[in-house]
Amino acid sequence: MNCSELAVEIERYIRPQTFPLGFKLVKSEEEIGRARRFDGLTICQIYNMARRYRWVVYFDLNTTCPVGIIAYGFADPDDLYLSGQLAYDAGYVDSPETGVRYEEALPKLERNYIGCRVSPLEICEDEPDFVVVYGMPAQILRFVHATLYKKGGGFETIIRGRGACAELLDAFISGEPRLVIPCYGDRLFGQTQDFEIAFSFPFKMADEIVEGLRETHRRGIRYPIPSTGLRVGLPVPGSYEESVKKMKAKTQERRS
Repeated sequence: MNCSELAVEIERYIRPQTFPLGFKLVKSEEEIGRARRFDGLTICQIYNMARRYRWVVYFDLNTTCPVGIIAYGFADPDDLYLSGQLAYDAGYVDSPETGVRYEEALPKLERNYIGCRVSPLEICEDEPDFVVVYGMPAQILRFVHATLYKKGGGFETIIRGRGACAELLDAFISGEPRLVIPCYGDRLFGQTQDFEIAFSFPFKMADEIVEGLRETHRRGIRYPIPSTGLRVGLPVPGSYEESVKKMKAKTQERRS
């Protein structure tokens, strides 16, 4: 399955409000290709442009987010990062010592890449390393169904409340899908909305994910969810019932 085919299947079964994305990590300038570049922005600002505007964008060391820079392996951590001071100054922890554990818990790549190109799936030039889809909880739930369709059990993920860009990346690092609650920064800087969550998975799982979506849909688990409320008779005023009863009787008399 190629990227554009995957985009079509996600639209068919999930219908997200923004474009599904493919993230491609690059090791050299030659691999970047045509992409918009932005200096002095956060990583979440940059990839949110891709999902909202259908732009191909690129981010690297020239961002303002030290958490993302370390997570994607664009640089070695400095003393402030290692001390836990960043998490403390941002208000997430009670002390720098606690902040150290916060930073240690974030997924991180080795320093093998210089940047990352992000493209709407439907226009990806080459196979991405991992896929990210933002949506409402009911939409993202369908990805959980798809993931568990053939293996059952439960869906496990780690929510840290910070560094959503790293949690999305963890699908590539771990080789497993990740359900991500976009972090405070993603919402503050990237303009991700209160009602949105995200799902990421390695592109190599595309066929498995689509098969799970297709088969669960075929068996009645769907989005939009077909609410039973529209299929159940509800109480109405007695005069309504009497009126319909009379109209039915008259109509049947005319037909007989």
